[in-house]
Amino acid sequence: MRQKMLREGGAVKRWHTITNVKEQTVATHSWGVASIVLDLWPDCSNNLIRAALWHDIAELRTGDIPAPIKWEDKEFALACHNIEQRVQEQFHLFEELSGEEQFQLKVADILELMWYCVDEIKLGNEKFKEILLVGAKHYLKFRYTYSEADAMCDYLIAEGR
Repeated sequence: MRQKMLREGGAVKRWHTITNVKEQTVATHSWGVASIVLDLWPDCSNNLIRAALWHDIAELRTGDIPAPIKWEDKEFALACHNIEQRVQEQFHLFEELSGEEQFQLKVADILELMWYCVDEIKLGNEKFKEILLVGAKHYLKFRYTYSEADAMCDYLIAEGR
């Protein structure tokens, strides 16, 4: 049943390879991504909102695989992508996103990561300072595209210092 899979997928714990103070699940991360999407692009499509809410549901099958291993091993990254595509197709979570929507989802995903890092830093977890900077580095690919997103990124970098 689709709803069972969505609920179980949302319960997957993130950040299992690094010590964190405040647990984060796929559901709390995805809610954050959807909130950022709606804040930055209030007239976005329903499909983009669905993608924001359900973009990591495949982690029910894979677990939360740390991004650095996917950056390091392109074949592994492709295998993960293929699993994500199969889950998306099996449960018809959202339609294919336009190029602009893919861009917006990625921006919101990175910004949500940065928000989580700032939360951890504020709770005394210094390990997340480096992760915040990695997130900011990845955000640079999108800089100067959305001024409100740029302002949020700048705010988060300042808050994480």
